[in-house]
Amino acid sequence: MIYKFLAKYGQLLGFALGAVPILFFVLILLIGGEDAAINFELYSGIFLFIVGVIVLVGWSLYQIIADPKGSAKGLMGIGALLVVFLVIYFTATPETAGSLGKTRIEFNISDAQSKLITGGIGLAILLAIGAALSFFYSEVRNFFK
Repeated sequence: MIYKFLAKYGQLLGFALGAVPILFFVLILLIGGEDAAINFELYSGIFLFIVGVIVLVGWSLYQIIADPKGSAKGLMGIGALLVVFLVIYFTATPETAGSLGKTRIEFNISDAQSKLITGGIGLAILLAIGAALSFFYSEVRNFFK
């Protein structure tokens, strides 16, 4: 039911939801000035981000509950990413010397925060490499079809 609705009106709905904050921004800019408009956009952006996260989590939970067998691969993928992140996190050693050590001191970054950053960057690099390899594989496969 919702699929048919989104298939029919999804682009219009997305455009309208994107256009409404812009229209509010222009109106507030004309009425209240630049500071009021910037504050409105900042708070509306935060609000829309929070709403998006809530919808994402809610929809994901709904899909998992509605089709647990079909969701198994996705959940295993998320679990694998979590395991990779944890391995990188626990094997990371916080840098204390050199320019990176100076930067840690300058920005008051703790050892745990440094390991968290290392884990995030390591996981992002692995995901980027995986995406590049997947893209390359699919292009080569399509070339020979």
